[in-house]
Amino acid sequence: MSAPPSAPGSRLPAPRLKIFRWKAVGPLLVVFVLMVVLWLIFADTIARRQTQKVGTQLLGAKVEINDLHLDLPNGKVMLRGLTIASPHEALRNLLQADELVADLDVVPLTEKKLIINRVAANGLRFGTPRETDGRVAATADAGAGGSIPARVMAETRTWASQFQVPVLQLATGKISIDSLDPRRLSTIPAATALGARADSSQRAWKAAFDTLRIGPTIDSASATLEKLKRARATDLATLNEARQAIERLKRAQQRVTALERGVKSGLTGLQAGLSGVDSAKRRDYAFARGLLKLPSLDAPNVGAALFGGVAIRPFERVLFWAHLARRYIPPGLLPRATTGPQRVRRAGEDVRFPKEQTLPRFLLRSAELSFLLNPTAAQPQRYAGQLTGVTSDPALYGRPMLAGATGPQFSAGAMVNHVRAIPVDTAGATVGGIPLPAVAVPGLPLRLDPGAGTTQLGFRLNGDTIHARFALRSTNVRWARDSGLGNSTIGNLVWQAVSGISNLDVEARLSGALHNPGLAVRSNLDQAVASRLQAVLGEQVAAAEKQVRARVDSLVDGTVTPVRARVTELQTQAQTQIAQQRTRIDELQKQLEQQLRNLTRGIRIP
Repeated sequence: MSAPPSAPGSRLPAPRLKIFRWKAVGPLLVVFVLMVVLWLIFADTIARRQTQKVGTQLLGAKVEINDLHLDLPNGKVMLRGLTIASPHEALRNLLQADELVADLDVVPLTEKKLIINRVAANGLRFGTPRETDGRVAATADAGAGGSIPARVMAETRTWASQFQVPVLQLATGKISIDSLDPRRLSTIPAATALGARADSSQRAWKAAFDTLRIGPTIDSASATLEKLKRARATDLATLNEARQAIERLKRAQQRVTALERGVKSGLTGLQAGLSGVDSAKRRDYAFARGLLKLPSLDAPNVGAALFGGVAIRPFERVLFWAHLARRYIPPGLLPRATTGPQRVRRAGEDVRFPKEQTLPRFLLRSAELSFLLNPTAAQPQRYAGQLTGVTSDPALYGRPMLAGATGPQFSAGAMVNHVRAIPVDTAGATVGGIPLPAVAVPGLPLRLDPGAGTTQLGFRLNGDTIHARFALRSTNVRWARDSGLGNSTIGNLVWQAVSGISNLDVEARLSGALHNPGLAVRSNLDQAVASRLQAVLGEQVAAAEKQVRARVDSLVDGTVTPVRARVTELQTQAQTQIAQQRTRIDELQKQLEQQLRNLTRGIRIP
């Protein structure tokens, strides 16, 4: 029904303008307020749990935080009671921190970038004990789907396992090598090959002698000499024939000289072959000796047996952190390892338009550290350090990560330079005056307590080339016998050699290609232990060595002796034959020249 028309001249009321539809906006406002309230209540808890989870995944060890507070309006994050377990030791912490305060750039957070301008850490402690096993990478699955720390842990363990640390042990029972397989010896094929070379050389030299045609030349010259003896000074035809014979003898002498050079070269090669046979026999001696597992009592092997495991452990741990850094901080300007899966359809592309001062996804500009190295001491000393340039994209940032720390009897520094295609990781540290952990001597019932000493570590990984040095020095060494491992002859001998030594100096060097580096270990105990063992066990080892050599000789001499005699005979034969030919030519030439001088003395020959 329509409204009645209004009277002329009447005015209608103006409609009311509604800015908000409260029935729709009201619920949204309530939800927003609830979200803000929930954020204010639970933000710290969520952030703490996520930080613990992500940190554990990244480091391969449990990360625990007592309290975390976010103050995003002021760009601050505060952590209290931080504990990071060691990824290598079951009941040991990597570090603990009383408090960490981080200053953030808030604006980059809108681009999912975490930029930390400064971190201040107080009350750091290293190597503190813990009640539960905090290792994650060491016990996790290291397969293709495993975490990065787990895979890196498996890789470094595999790398460390390649070093075969010798064990000081003696052969037990009666020594027998009657079952030694001659086919596994290298001397026999070496001697056989040398015999074939000698036969080939003899045939070649005989053919060369035949081509010289020395015999006809000597016969012709001898006949000319006889004619010359009966000739007169006026017999010009005979004189000219004599001069021609002399020239033919000179040319023959030149051919003999050339042949002699070739023969000498061949004889030198045969002599080198004999040396190769001798080297092969020495290798066979060592091979047979290794089958007996006789103790190697020279000083270098003793040093590796005593401290090889001690030296490998710090190299393995530093390499773990270096590899982990390479996974999280990739080098710049490297080609993609793979082109990725084949596309079945045309896909779009992400086009990034560069901006001025583009920032990486993660950047820690600077961190100031305050820590204790020996927190259990009665008066622990405080140390200070700094960390700069930790980033997820070093090529974009353009500067390497640097770390350094100093304090009483302590200095350390590291550089992770992944700015360019070939990464370079270096680290070095010197720690003094801190009690060193006790070390069990592999294979022996002995335990070494270094006491308070000094350790040094130098490390450089340039691409896939490694150079590292580890040194341990102490002047208050104590030795203890482990009764639980029983009693052994060699253990008693080593105990007698080292129990009175209070100074310890160990140095290990690692160098070469990363996949197969060389390890050298020495200490001041090497010679002392080796001399003691050699003095007591020398007769047993010498008898075994004599038996080894006799067995190898019995297997190879049937082949080696005829070949050696053959080479000697060939050498004598070739040298004698050349000398005879040279002597005959020289004598005949001298006789011809003397006879010519006698006939032509005082006569001018046109």
